[in-house]
Amino acid sequence: MINIFIKRNTYLFAVLMIFSVGIMSCEKFLEVDEPTDQVSQAMVFRDKNLASAAIADVYTNLRTNTMLNGSLYGVGTLMGCYTDELTSVSNQVVDFKTFYELGVQQNTTVVNTIWSNAYKQIYAVNSIIEGIGRSGAYLDSSTIKQLLGEAHFIRGFLHFYLANLYGDVPYITTTSYLANQKVTRMPVTEVYGRIEEDFIKAEESLTDNYPTSNRSRINRAGVRLSLARLYLYKSEWTKAKKMAELVTQNQLYTMEQDISKTFLKESKSAIWQFMPVEPGANTLEGQYYIFLSLPPQNVVLSTSLRESFEPNDLRKQQWTKELSNQTLSFSYPFKYKQNNKTANSLEYSVILRVEEAYLILAEAENELGNTNAALDVLNMLRNRAGLSSLLGLGSEQTSQAIMEERRHELFTEFGHRFFDLKRKGLLNALMPLIKPSWKSYMGVLPLPETELFSNPNLNPQNNGY
Repeated sequence: MINIFIKRNTYLFAVLMIFSVGIMSCEKFLEVDEPTDQVSQAMVFRDKNLASAAIADVYTNLRTNTMLNGSLYGVGTLMGCYTDELTSVSNQVVDFKTFYELGVQQNTTVVNTIWSNAYKQIYAVNSIIEGIGRSGAYLDSSTIKQLLGEAHFIRGFLHFYLANLYGDVPYITTTSYLANQKVTRMPVTEVYGRIEEDFIKAEESLTDNYPTSNRSRINRAGVRLSLARLYLYKSEWTKAKKMAELVTQNQLYTMEQDISKTFLKESKSAIWQFMPVEPGANTLEGQYYIFLSLPPQNVVLSTSLRESFEPNDLRKQQWTKELSNQTLSFSYPFKYKQNNKTANSLEYSVILRVEEAYLILAEAENELGNTNAALDVLNMLRNRAGLSSLLGLGSEQTSQAIMEERRHELFTEFGHRFFDLKRKGLLNALMPLIKPSWKSYMGVLPLPETELFSNPNLNPQNNGY
């Protein structure tokens, strides 16, 4: 994709009709077909509204066409099936079933789709960064900082997911075809360094104010939470604690004490969420996870996840739902309650929320030797879920408790379970107990076959594939 896509017109992503700016005033994302006539990069970035429309188009594609979408082909479903969150009940040969059965190979369709769609949006934000650099004299400083901050964040965020899924990957920072056709893979540690650079640039550029309503574009708090996550994965506990505290202390956000409100569009815990494609639409998660008749057709919650909740955990009561008849009984994720259109959109797909910051803070405190402080933070999450406080635990017990809280708080949200098991070195200990065909090399996905053909510099293929 890096080769094939970049061969197309350099400014493809920025092709926007002039009348689309009016849509932006209604704070909706753009969804327009590619016209035959192209708008030059210079023209786009000499006009504030067109420049803002360009970044809005990126958000549209993040929501609908990348691994962050909430469908059966988003990372939440795929990695939920890959680990121990979801069970595929489909009778058809579909990619999420292939993930569930651990049959993923370099020619699995969605393996290529995740890769190619991520790099398309990386290409798009690189064009924004370059375009503003060439035409920034025509834009006011606040617009430049806002757009560059968002672009640097999105570039880092997508590379973060790519590195955690595929291992060593290219870090693309240019739209130059001549440069990109020769890219090689970069060690994950170096990718993390580049991500950190992009996140820091974003944090310096953005404020806590949102450029649109409904928290549908990233702000500084979202960048800080993503930095906290990055430092958590790098085991840089002091930095992780600092960033997590900045988020938890931000008065814009608070954990909903009534957890049934956590995934409503007005939720006080939401930091970044995707607005639906049209008024009255709700989330893809609700559309694809909820089933109203038996037998279910796609995925259900795994038995191991359902049985792992403590008695009286409100998250099991509020965020899962069981459907039974005389012979069958299945449960499904019920964080989102709407599986169809409503008079007005009630739920947005939440990408980042403040509860993750509390979990990161608890883990960082424990790793820094402050186990009692870690328990204090962890108990805030547990108490609002109807569970009693944990007291007097040692560091190792607290670490295990944090992992369980992450499992029950973040299930089916963009692959957290897989990434947690991986970063903690637990995949190869746990997964064979659940899926006997699990192999150690499965901690990374294979690189897409088409990419290796297009650019041999990406070789060798990941071990085992």
